[in-house]
Amino acid sequence: MARNQSINEILLQKNFVTQAQLDDAVRWQRTHPNEKIADILMSRGIVDEYQVLRCYAEALGLRFLENEIVVLRPEILKTIPEAVVKKHGVMPMEIRGNKIIIAVSDPHDMAATEDIKMVSKKDVEIVLCTKQNIENAIEKYYTNAGSFFISDDAAQKTIQSVSAETQKKMSEIESRVDNTPVVKLINSLVQQAYARQASDIHIEPFAEQVLVRMRIDGDLVEVMRMGIESHSAIVSRVKILSGINIAEKRIPQDGRFDYDVDGIKVDMRVSTLPTVYGEKVNMRLLATGEAKSIRLNELGMKPALLKEFEKQIHAPNGIILVTGPTGSGKSTTLYAVLAELNQPNVNITTVEDPVEKQIFGVNQVQTNAKAGLTFAAGLRSILRQDPDIVMIGEIRDEETGSIAIRAAITGHLVLSTLHTNDSVSSIVRLVDIGIPNYMVASAVNCVIAQRLVRKLCPDCKVKREIRPEEAAALNRDNIKYVYDAKGCPRCGNTGYKGRTAIYELVELTPEIRQMVTKNATTEELRDFAHKKGFTFLADSCAEYIEEGVTSMSEFYRLIFSI
Repeated sequence: MARNQSINEILLQKNFVTQAQLDDAVRWQRTHPNEKIADILMSRGIVDEYQVLRCYAEALGLRFLENEIVVLRPEILKTIPEAVVKKHGVMPMEIRGNKIIIAVSDPHDMAATEDIKMVSKKDVEIVLCTKQNIENAIEKYYTNAGSFFISDDAAQKTIQSVSAETQKKMSEIESRVDNTPVVKLINSLVQQAYARQASDIHIEPFAEQVLVRMRIDGDLVEVMRMGIESHSAIVSRVKILSGINIAEKRIPQDGRFDYDVDGIKVDMRVSTLPTVYGEKVNMRLLATGEAKSIRLNELGMKPALLKEFEKQIHAPNGIILVTGPTGSGKSTTLYAVLAELNQPNVNITTVEDPVEKQIFGVNQVQTNAKAGLTFAAGLRSILRQDPDIVMIGEIRDEETGSIAIRAAITGHLVLSTLHTNDSVSSIVRLVDIGIPNYMVASAVNCVIAQRLVRKLCPDCKVKREIRPEEAAALNRDNIKYVYDAKGCPRCGNTGYKGRTAIYELVELTPEIRQMVTKNATTEELRDFAHKKGFTFLADSCAEYIEEGVTSMSEFYRLIFSI
């Protein structure tokens, strides 16, 4: 977006205000020239501070800090006295060479900028931030500075599964780096990621800054930026926690550590990758411990599809496949099935990589390729354990697939996943990896494909008439209105809040089994399933659009992935 746009234009473009509301505010300003348009709109409750600052950031080409302010180096607090920051409502964040970066809530407060410049004897760069975030930071870093910048024993208690040798390395590093703020930072990131239900934390170094992003509802969201000088301490801290070689920076490395959040153990899977600006770190969050009971009726399946799926999973034998790309919720669906089938008179055993959630009454096996415990090897051993139901984390090759097929044919119910785009493709995929088509036809009961779509924020979604091309894409004549994302503080200004799954289920009817035996193509199977009235992913998404749960942009994103 061009930087010479006015905030009024941006407010209109983002649908934060209507033209009538803006015109009315302009008329009011003519008789009250000391009031800014944005302040008038906020005083009337039309927009809030969060929306206004986002628009100012775009209009003025400034950075907007959405989350809490993090100060890594305490010496910056000595640069600007507490009286000055409280007087102007600003917060110093970092010093970069001859430049000091401060957070402000009013980009037009030149008096604050000049005072900071005079006191610090440095050039000033401003970052926009809400008043509440600034007040919280002043309280945290100035008023309570003595208690904040001290040894964090509580943080150390969250570290588990770290060897004695690693603890020794940790002591050596702590003697060389000011790590206490870094301890606070990593703790804050993990806690924030867990609270926001993020799946991953990305720490990415660039020429002058470190970018921190989180994957929330499937999309990466920037949470903060820091000076590049903080990168080494951050990476060292994560490496220490995860038992990774601190000195090795030339090759990718993997590790893990456990973190306790309000009594819930979170398994942090860590991966480092050397880039031109230093090591990039990715931390994946996996909630472990005893999993809460996940019920099938909480997955978002429509009643008719749920009834059919429940019938399929209670079959005495056969294979049920759940398919979709990485991050589509396949594991969640399988855990819901396990919870449904977990009864005292049934022996359930799984082989997984990794075990994401622990379920009492289910024997769960973690693969270990280095020790030779692959999916295939684990599955062979499981079949000697008198199982009724077997869950395989993923069918990756012909060997695993063949054992699973034979298990299903010999009287076991087998649950597993495949990485394919839709349900019909999974059937052909099994044949492609080397399993005879007649065995696939006789063993597979059904395939359920799924995706996750973002749900519109109920507080700010905007209703409008559907466009002709959208109705054609949905293949629905009865839909007259759709909803668009707008954005508000409650949804992080994204317009979306949470995700829901959409499904398609194809049962292998006698006709489809016969077609598979005769080597039918994916297109032939899909056409036949469509004629038989099976619900496909696009149909499921269209229902949610009609109900106002999701948007057309999510529908188009889904279509491109099929």
